[in-house]
Amino acid sequence: MQEAVDRLHDEYGRSDSVSNLSAKLQRESIRYKEVVELADVLGYDIVWQKRRDRV
Repeated sequence: MQEAVDRLHDEYGRSDSVSNLSAKLQRESIRYKEVVELADVLGYDIVWQKRRDRV
């Protein structure tokens, strides 16, 4: 978690602490923009893909 927080600071200038980020995740109150940034610094892309029709 500390590495992710450090990367968020380096890449986006965010000043979240580990406890703050952890609390947001536990409360499910993290913003979508923050999730996108977190995914980015961890090397992930968020992809929206239409579901295939269910038969």
